[in-house]
Amino acid sequence: MIFGFLIALALPIFGSTVKLSLGEPIITLPNGKIRGYVSKTLGKQQPFFAYKGIPYAVPPIGNLRFKDPQPAKNWNGIFNATSNTKICYQISTKTHRPQTEDCLYINVYTTVEPGANPRLPVMVSIYGGSFTHGFASTDTVGPDYIMEKGIVVVTFNYRVGPFGFISTGDDVIPGNMGLKDQRLALKWVHDNIHLFGGDPNKVTIQGQSAGGASVTYHILSPSSSGLFRAAIANSGSALCIWANQRNHAVDRAYGIARAINPSFSSKNSTQDLLKLLLSVDAEKIHDTQNKYNAWGPVIEIEHEGAFITESMYEAVKHGRINKVPLLIGFNSEEEISKAADLKYLSTKSSSWDHNSAYLINEDMNIKSNVSIEAGTEIKRIYTATNFTDDLGAVIRYLSDDQFVRGILRFAELQSGYSDVYVYEFSYHGRLGKNNVSYPGCGRVQHGEEGNYLWAGSKLSDYPKSDVTMLNRYVGFITNFVNHLNPTPSEEELFQHLRWPTVKPSNYRYMEIDENLAVKVNPRDASYSKWVQVYDKYAVEPLISY
Repeated sequence: MIFGFLIALALPIFGSTVKLSLGEPIITLPNGKIRGYVSKTLGKQQPFFAYKGIPYAVPPIGNLRFKDPQPAKNWNGIFNATSNTKICYQISTKTHRPQTEDCLYINVYTTVEPGANPRLPVMVSIYGGSFTHGFASTDTVGPDYIMEKGIVVVTFNYRVGPFGFISTGDDVIPGNMGLKDQRLALKWVHDNIHLFGGDPNKVTIQGQSAGGASVTYHILSPSSSGLFRAAIANSGSALCIWANQRNHAVDRAYGIARAINPSFSSKNSTQDLLKLLLSVDAEKIHDTQNKYNAWGPVIEIEHEGAFITESMYEAVKHGRINKVPLLIGFNSEEEISKAADLKYLSTKSSSWDHNSAYLINEDMNIKSNVSIEAGTEIKRIYTATNFTDDLGAVIRYLSDDQFVRGILRFAELQSGYSDVYVYEFSYHGRLGKNNVSYPGCGRVQHGEEGNYLWAGSKLSDYPKSDVTMLNRYVGFITNFVNHLNPTPSEEELFQHLRWPTVKPSNYRYMEIDENLAVKVNPRDASYSKWVQVYDKYAVEPLISY
């Protein structure tokens, strides 16, 4: 990004924005004053104001470890909100930044001139990362193109891994601390965003992968009601089989304890477990993550402050949700990256050919006496021979099993209660930065669509078709944030198409490619067959799909 300063003066009253002599913007929040900086967007060189690393919670350290986040306390003086260097403890090979428990900070990006309040729509973005890694940073990508459409953008850190999602299955460590961090961040936005030119009544939450699943968890949680008016879930939903810990959470919690103290056993109470985990440095807990690295939300027991206490599937099926407009979708081959690991594909294919029951999602609750029969039907959705003879079928199965099925089912069920727009992102361009392919499979991998939304590349280095797709995708997303409809009018950019909503009896969607197309029945070769398998074999109540 290109940095600069804007010189201006304003009165230092509560809720106003003022300048220091050097031209740095200062905003007075209820908690205290913050200092940001001024920059320009990559595209139109439009001035914008960035406020990074604002505390939205008390640091969750000491006895607050594994607790619900507490609102930030007031501070004296002027808080320097010009960087967001702190990230939460996580499993990651992509950053060498120092990790810390003191990581609950929020960032705001706005083009609104200091002192003005046009009440712009707001997009709050939740990062993905399998609930084990990720952080809010604009070091490599930025919200430039979104801000240029008259939208205030917010990002924030939330706890991941055991710090964010360990659970003892009772009220000692109920779990979902990471989702509760997100909820507190949304509450902060609701209470403060007007000071940055945003409208607290026009907030859209957006996320990709685990961030997309998080978005749909907020749709499901009564405690998030009133904190947003619309939602965007890219390549993730709460019904995806990786988006909850099933019945493994308590075992993982005790596993962490045993990794720290080998004498710890199932005879120890959950209070003993908490006491042990509070007695050690965060690094000790962090070091266990290589062994216990699958974390995520849980269904909590009923208690004050609970985030979700019932099956995700049952909640959306019966409309016990926050009934907001939803834009949701998937990429044409979410798991195409697996084509780069033929050993992995060969191992999986041999296992599934040997025992087709391994293809069954454990949340289906299928009876053991029909597991082979059900697994064989699933296998036949993808190949008429063996997986070992058709590795492309393995990739297609993985894409559907991990992402597409849970996304499409969530959209289908929610469409009975609110407007839902579904897409398949099929455009494969250089800007997507994916060179992996396999015969018979789609080309667009997990996360690739984000390169057409967030600023991070010099567009002059890419073909015109890539730039057109970026403008188109940014247009869809920002139209939805602004108007609750990705195509509120017919435009040349959108090839004069109108994006229809999904109906339970008419599953229409937009295929986003060089030539846009409104189609019916997404993933028709497999999704409808999966529904038949579930209807025939799955035993309700279900948790995921």
